[in-house]
Order: sequence, then structure tokens, then C-alpha cells
Amino acid sequence: MKNTKKKKVIDIYPPHTLEKKGGKLEQEENVLYQEKEENIMIRIESTPLPMVEEKPGKISLEEEKIIKEPEIYEASFPLREKRIQRNKLISIILPLVFVGLFYYLGFVVLTKAEVVINSKKLTLSIDSDGVLIDKNITEANYSQKVIPGNLFIFSENDEQEFKSTGQGKDEQQAKGIITIINNFSSAPQILVANTRFETPDGKIFRLDSRIVIPGATMKNGKLEPSSIDVNVTADIPGPEYNISACNDNCKFTIPGFKGTPKFDGFYGISNKSMAGGSLGSVPMVTAEDLKKAEDAILENIKNKINEDLKDKIPSNLKIIDGAKSGIKITKVSSDVSVGDFRQSFTVTAAGEIRVIAFREEDLIGFIKNQFDVKKPEQYDYCGDPTIEYKDIKPDFEKGTLKLIIAVKQTICYHLSQDEIKKDVVGKNQKELEIILKSMDGIEKIKVNLFPFWIKKVPTNFNKIKIFIDPS
Repeated sequence: MKNTKKKKVIDIYPPHTLEKKGGKLEQEENVLYQEKEENIMIRIESTPLPMVEEKPGKISLEEEKIIKEPEIYEASFPLREKRIQRNKLISIILPLVFVGLFYYLGFVVLTKAEVVINSKKLTLSIDSDGVLIDKNITEANYSQKVIPGNLFIFSENDEQEFKSTGQGKDEQQAKGIITIINNFSSAPQILVANTRFETPDGKIFRLDSRIVIPGATMKNGKLEPSSIDVNVTADIPGPEYNISACNDNCKFTIPGFKGTPKFDGFYGISNKSMAGGSLGSVPMVTAEDLKKAEDAILENIKNKINEDLKDKIPSNLKIIDGAKSGIKITKVSSDVSVGDFRQSFTVTAAGEIRVIAFREEDLIGFIKNQFDVKKPEQYDYCGDPTIEYKDIKPDFEKGTLKLIIAVKQTICYHLSQDEIKKDVVGKNQKELEIILKSMDGIEKIKVNLFPFWIKKVPTNFNKIKIFIDPS
């Protein structure tokens, strides 16, 4: 191997840049210079620095970068090549990953089949059949066409206060007591009701009822007067008849005796004032007030009873039209009459309703018991029957309900989902149609495969859904 002599640092750098000591470089300096020489040699021989053309004015950022950081600039070339190679590799791998993922999801994970089947159906019917619902039994007797029932009685009462809307005149007549004196004879004197008594200023009071004035007595040949207290009422209303006591020089005369000796022999006096006479406008109860109040309280009674029907009858019991007595009002009363001077009044009412209810499951059980003798063995009941109730006759005293029913019941051919899955697994669309159409009891089918590009039913049973007679 040929031994190549290394160039000395002095051969590269100008002599004036190196310091000499005694004409020779120190050993340590030789080592340092040799390292620099080797490094410099590598740089010069590997990649020469690009020439930067001097331009007047500003230099570009890229040029400034090259001048200031030549080593960084030179090192960026191999990094760029590695980045390009990595991007090429990613651009090849990613599509393969996506294709694999798409295949896995689209042909394995997301695949499924839905088979919708309409089975063959028949309709059974009962044109009319009598049934008795009886609260007095606890179990259904299908042979005797009797099922248990329940009798409910709901009673409600209410009391409310209402305002009067009428206006009346407060025309009150003064009332009082007068003492009638008989200073005429020893014979008694009869006075009829409404007999008039007149004050000195012409005010008239009338006797409230028929009376008999006792006769005066004779004592020592001298007539001693007799007397009797009676109730009187002013002839007309008004405060002016509230007069003071009338005695001594004031007395009530009887106009009916005027012109006869009795006029001076029979008269009246009062020891107390007459009172109660008045005129004014006061609230008054009208006929419309009473009617509105009664309607309102009866409506409230009905609402309470209807709430009872909703809340107090168990939800598993059925109430049909005609099995309710209707709301019977047992009491309506008020503490006033039409024309009473009252600002407010009270109305009280009470009512009740009777209801016969039954469990519809008991009736459906009776119906299916009737149909069991008609239904083919390979058919099942599809849902509940439709029932029409006729000729409903309740007896709320006995707690029974007689009725006629007309019934229609749909039955469906019995199909097994597991058997159908075994027949369709792995089959294509055409094979599916042939298989399913050949099965007994199938009226119509529809097969949906997902995703849309799938041509066969999956082989995994869990990915096959069978829908028979979906609602």
C-alpha cells in the first residue's frame, strides 16, 4: 500500500499566519494544526462552498444563510433526501392499509342481512255471543259464559260560597207594640188583622193579627178601662215611621170607628219607639244567581267523580260505554231564596256514580276459548281481537252487566326464526327467493343485504336478522 505523505499546514496556510518558536512549531501545536489540516482537507475535497456573487445593496435571506451558516446549509441536503424517501414509503403503505381496512369492515365486520317476512294470515270471527259480567263471582266460567266483574260507587259532595249580583231596595217597615185601651163598654171588642191605627200626625200602623179586646169592668158604678198589648207594622216603609213613644197627650185612634161613639172609647198608646223602617239599595239574590251557582257546583261534583274514575279504578280494569250509571245528583240546597237581601250565599251539592268494570284479559280468555276449536294447529293468535260491544244492560243493584259481543281475531302461520336462518345462511339473493317462497306459511318476503355490494347472506348467524310480520 502506497504511503501518501500528508501535506503540512504550512503548505496550505500562508506562512505569516503561523507563529514560529525557535524556527520550529511546538509539538502540541503540530498536533492541533494536523487536526485542523485533516478537517480542512475534508471540507475542501468534499463540497466546495458555493460562490456567492457580490451584488450591490441587500442580499437575500437564503444567501445570508449560506454565508453565515455554511455547515448547516451543507448538512440539509442528505436530510432532504431521507425525507423524500420516507414520504414515498408512506404513500405506498397507506393505500394498502386503507384497502385492507375497507375490506375488513366492508366484507367482515359491517356485513349483515335482514329478512322481512309476512306470514299467511286467517281471520276468525264471532258474530254475536252473550256474556254476563258478575261482581258476585271471583273466577271466570267459560262454559257458562260468565266472567267476574267489579262494582264501584263513587260519592262526592261540595259546598261553595257565591256572590249576589242583584240590587234591591231595602224598604223596611217600622214595627212596634201598642197598648189598646177599651174605655167604651164592658163588652169585648174584636179587631181583625190589618185594622188601622193612626197617629196624631196621620201616620198609619196596621194590626199584625186578629185580636179580642177584653171588656171594661164596672167598679162602684164607674167604668174601669181594660187593655191589651198588640204588634203593629207601619203601613209603608221608610225611616219616618220610626216614631217615638206615643202616650199621655199622644194616642193612636182607630179610623174605622170614626163617626161612632167607639172612636173615643177605643184608642192605643205606645211606651216604646217604633223601629226598623228604612229605604235604600242592597245586594239581592236573583234567580240567575242561584242557577249559575247550582250549575257551577254540579260541574265541580262531576269533575270530582270523573277524577275518581281515572284515579281510583285499577288500570287493568275496563269500563265500556253503558256500564256507567251516569252522575246522579242526590242533593242541591242553598241558604237563600230568590229576592233575599244577601251579599253572598252558600250552595251545597252531592252526587254519585256507579260503574261496573271487568278485566279485559278475562274476556279475551273467553274469546280465545271459543276460537280454540276453530283455529288450525299451525297458526298462532296475532295480537288481541277487535271487540264490538252491543245491547249493554247493567244492573247496578245486583252488580251485573249483560252484553253481546261481536269479535274478529287474526291468526298467523307459525314460522321459526332459527329454522329460517339455517335455510338462508350463505345463500345469494336468487337462492334466497327460491328457498323462502317454497316455505309453507310465507306470504311475502324482502331481503336486504348490507353493505350494498354484498351478494350473499353472511355465514355468521349473529349477522342475520329475521323479522316476521313487523308492525
